[in-house]
Amino acid sequence: MEIRNHTAFGSTEPLPSPVPQVGLWLLELREDADAATAEATVFAAASTLSADELARCAALKRPADRVRFAATRSALRRLLAERMDCSATSLAFATSAFGKPLLAKPGAPRFNVSHAGGCAAIAIADSGDVGIDIERVNTDLAQQELRAMAAHCFTRRERGWLEGHAPQEWPGAFHTLWSRKEALLKALGLGIADHLQHVSVAIASEGEGRGNRSGDTVRSESARLAITAGELARIRLHGLQAPAGYVAAMAWVPPA
Repeated sequence: MEIRNHTAFGSTEPLPSPVPQVGLWLLELREDADAATAEATVFAAASTLSADELARCAALKRPADRVRFAATRSALRRLLAERMDCSATSLAFATSAFGKPLLAKPGAPRFNVSHAGGCAAIAIADSGDVGIDIERVNTDLAQQELRAMAAHCFTRRERGWLEGHAPQEWPGAFHTLWSRKEALLKALGLGIADHLQHVSVAIASEGEGRGNRSGDTVRSESARLAITAGELARIRLHGLQAPAGYVAAMAWVPPA
């Protein structure tokens, strides 16, 4: 899928995908948008957004949030419309039991969206299911703060991996691991907060996981994930290229 520049208010560029069945795109947005920029962005996107989406956008107080919502949702609709050979306005959306958005049409491609700071990422899978996450690395967080957060977010195995890093490496390592976990749980369609401690990610060594076949290793830590044992056995989890100061990851669950 080679689709570019879907927005008049930000660039939409394809990202290299480690999985040929999944198309990936990066949007660079106006994080410093003022009210006038937000109004222009929503106006440009209005022809593709639904009435409900426009109302949700208008309810956002910060101009930057309105720009992010309108630009990302418009780009998603256009990418899906080209994939399905239909109009962007004809697409209807629904949500899964855990609130994951999906197209309200049997057999439609699965997709996922993430945004952080001035960037957004979109993934569309030809088959199976997909999750994507992008995070801006907060270098102001000290090791002790991150260690306290890790106790809630990560399993014992993952915390052991973090402890192997020097203090100055913790912000990047923490956000790298978080992006993998979030992409994984989103691909599985599970509630993120309820399942963080029930699955572990072992990140591939440097230089791996961005194009190799297997990517990172995933391990169940709880019987609560028994219903997704088949998906865990098939899942492919990879780190992605990201702008400076960001980390990103995708997870793909191939069909059984």
